[in-house]
Formats: sequence, C-alpha cells, structure tokens
Amino acid sequence: MREVIRFCREALDEGATPVLLAHSLGKSQELLRGLAGAGLSLRLHDKAHELTRIYEQFGHTFPAFDRFAEDEPGGQVVIGPPRLARTAMLAKLGRLRTAILTGWALDSGCRFRSGTDAAFAFSDHADFNELIEFVWQVAPRRVFTLHGFAADFARTLRQLGFEAQALSESEQLELALD
Repeated sequence: MREVIRFCREALDEGATPVLLAHSLGKSQELLRGLAGAGLSLRLHDKAHELTRIYEQFGHTFPAFDRFAEDEPGGQVVIGPPRLARTAMLAKLGRLRTAILTGWALDSGCRFRSGTDAAFAFSDHADFNELIEFVWQVAPRRVFTLHGFAADFARTLRQLGFEAQALSESEQLELALD
C-alpha cells in the first residue's frame, strides 16, 4: 500500500489524476481501507460506490469517499474497475496516471497488457491453505470446485475426508485400493 500511496501522491504532485483500477467488489473496498489515513481525496466509480455503501450497511467502515463524476476537478484519486481505463469518461479528467491492482501484476508484462502506467500486485483471492482452512471451518456435506486447479483441489479435499467434485474439469476415476 505504501507504493500505491506514493504513486498517488507523485501523480497529484505532477498535476495528474491518479486512477486506480480494481474490481468493484472486494478489491475496491480493500484498496479503500488501505488508503485510510493517507490524506487523499477519494472518489469511487458508480458500481464500487454502490457496493461500498452496502458494505457500510453491514458495519464495515471506510475512510471518507465520494462518488466519481466526470466533471470533477483534479486533485482526487479515482478508484474504478479495470474496464474504466478504456473509456472516454477518463479523458475528461485531463492528465492521468493509471495503475492496475491485480494478482497478475506479479507478471512483468501486466502493466503493458493493461495499458497502464503502473501495476501493483494486489489480490483478494484466498491461497491454497486458506481454502483448506475455510472448508474445515464450514464443514460442508459436499464441495464443488470450480476454476483453476479444480480437479486437483477436489482430490485433495477427498483425501482429507470431504466429498468433493470438480465442475470445470473432468476427473480421472479413482479406485480405493485398500
């Protein structure tokens, strides 16, 4: 977060509007919390604004923020979805500095693929151990896995005693050889 805050301050010092691109659900709220105490004026794109207000209804707190409007003057940090980078809406803000916040930023080509000035490694996904811990805590009767290494994860869960099946990949038949 220190790097993201520095990016924003440098952009503002240069007279540019810093635009942080993050998914509207989850990642935008984590980013917003991470910017607390940085002394930045924060504006959220419509969907992120709407979803953040819902988070607040459930007791979550965030630093002060407003809804992003195209005709806003500079001097503010804009947080919006990755698709915002390719819209005419941003052109009205004048000089921009854009950054994408994604786990894919670990790949050095991410900044170029996203067409942004910077890319920060920022992921709101659970890792393998967190997923295993989650399944233990929830103790479901059955688990369906989807995306990524779905078959491998389902197999691991079966080895741990859970009934699990991958939905996105075909699985090889496993025979118990006792």
